[in-house]
Amino acid sequence: MASDHDDGPGQYSSPPCFMHEFDPEFRPPLSDWNDVKRWRKAERERLIAARLAVPADVRTAMSQRIGESLDAMIGDIAGRMVSLYWPFRGEPDLRAWMASVNARGGRTALPIVIEKARPLIFRAYVPGDRLEKGVW
Repeated sequence: MASDHDDGPGQYSSPPCFMHEFDPEFRPPLSDWNDVKRWRKAERERLIAARLAVPADVRTAMSQRIGESLDAMIGDIAGRMVSLYWPFRGEPDLRAWMASVNARGGRTALPIVIEKARPLIFRAYVPGDRLEKGVW
């Protein structure tokens, strides 16, 4: 049985951002990029506020569960390289898990911004290595 929603065009959370997933040849009009930039900025602010609204102890417990889930999925970490990121404004904090990866014979890497609006590169990192303040 068809629903009322089957007659119209599909509704997506962010057509300008994800249309390329439905049509690889899709190229939005240049004017749409301003909409995309506004949407990304608003969404980034919304997500940061939502993360920071979660109490710190709950975020810590969630980060620990993420690390436990990663261990279960990856298995023996010895000899493997894992790329991570430094937590930013309420993001999951996997620094303790990062240290455990190194302690168990794995290696870790962090992203580095060489130039704004360019791809990131990743460099090996061991807890205790000196970090430099970056773009953020």
